[in-house]
Amino acid sequence: MIMPLSFRAASPFALLMLLYSPPVFALTQTEDFVQQNIGKGYAILNDASLAPDQRHIQFRDLMLGVADTKRIALFTLGQYANGASKADLDAFEGEFTDFELTTYESLLSKYKGLTLKVTGSTEISADDVVVNVDVVRPGATNSAQPVKAAFRLRKAPDGRLVVVDLQAEGIWLSLVQRSDFTGFLQQHGGRIPSLTEQLPERVRNMTVQ
Repeated sequence: MIMPLSFRAASPFALLMLLYSPPVFALTQTEDFVQQNIGKGYAILNDASLAPDQRHIQFRDLMLGVADTKRIALFTLGQYANGASKADLDAFEGEFTDFELTTYESLLSKYKGLTLKVTGSTEISADDVVVNVDVVRPGATNSAQPVKAAFRLRKAPDGRLVVVDLQAEGIWLSLVQRSDFTGFLQQHGGRIPSLTEQLPERVRNMTVQ
């Protein structure tokens, strides 16, 4: 077989990289995803022309298309997800979605009036990237200390980028939830329905500014 000139001119190392390198995210793609989508979320939360219920609905609709709540829900159950019935997992996921989106809204609402600025990203694996952001006040001087945050992105089965975790001030949300939920389940005989029944109460007790 005669190779095209472009291949014959390439070094063996370059050919190996071309043939065997695993597919990876373009980091600019993940950074643009966060800047655009989370930026839209901030725009909704900062829109004083919206009534609170309209703001809630619009933010929820946006995040439903951005966050993979099913993946997050299963992660937060830890070992208790293993062997659980589909009915129990589906019921938990349904309540968890409302809980998680309200949690995101509550956390991000604390920084109303501020703007999001992507500062870089770190590739953990071929489909796992952490995008770092500063949350800053518009017009702030360089000496002003921004709020540090980060978003972890994975690839959904259909190829979309999705958010699977949020870090605020050094704390990853899903890790805190996993510790909380598995501790609860340990005290309640591993009964996922008991946790599912408690989630609406947690939502009601959450403050959204």
